[in-house]
Amino acid sequence: MQKVKEILLAEGIEFDESDILSAASAIGMDVNNLNEAEAQEVAIQVLQAKKSTALTTANGKSKNGNGKLGKNSPRRKSTPPLQGAIAHASQISNQEIQSLEDVLNVGIDAYTTDKADQLLSTIRNAPKDVVSKFVSKAMEEEADVDSFRAIGDELVAGIFGISPTNATE
Repeated sequence: MQKVKEILLAEGIEFDESDILSAASAIGMDVNNLNEAEAQEVAIQVLQAKKSTALTTANGKSKNGNGKLGKNSPRRKSTPPLQGAIAHASQISNQEIQSLEDVLNVGIDAYTTDKADQLLSTIRNAPKDVVSKFVSKAMEEEADVDSFRAIGDELVAGIFGISPTNATE
């Protein structure tokens, strides 16, 4: 309830607690347990209810009778609740994006782990085939020998847990 009151006061909207309670019940929310986005939605409902009752009386004329807009007329003010709706949609979008990123990261981790397991299994089961394929790719790339030697040393150290310089001793 307090969050909704703060939003309405900040927007300069006149209200009473019954306005808030009826707006909250209209959209099925409990006014005592609202987060920021829900409070904004209730405030929008209060504003819409105020607009529909404040603009006309039963005969369709303006309430003040002279046709001029009053100081607090809803038609005179811009519609800040639109900014709240945009902020709410943005928050939901950001949550969706974060959720998608999390799912993708889990998928990428699982894929790379699976590929690493496959590569390790291939190297352990047929090391000569792997070395010959590696050498043929190195020849195609025309890379320098030192860089491929360094990669080979890292692979041997990572897979077998030994340093190639120590292995020859």
